[in-house]
Amino acid sequence: LAQGGVQSLSRSMFARLAPPGKSTEMFGFYNMFGRFAAILGPILTGYAALVLDSQRLGVLAILVLLIAGFILLTRVREPRAA
Repeated sequence: LAQGGVQSLSRSMFARLAPPGKSTEMFGFYNMFGRFAAILGPILTGYAALVLDSQRLGVLAILVLLIAGFILLTRVREPRAA
């Protein structure tokens, strides 16, 4: 629904949070975890659908991951503009 905007904002926020001189290393981790999530998400959704015996409930498993991500992001402190 809003993937394009979220991706752009996450990359710009990540660039601001990366330590000076380490941005390439940090973006390497960013991309690695993004690819890992692209594999893990469908596996978890499929497993949840199998265990819960419902594809609809399996897709709701994604909601749990989104809420967990939101909670983690609320703990991130952005640097103040100088």
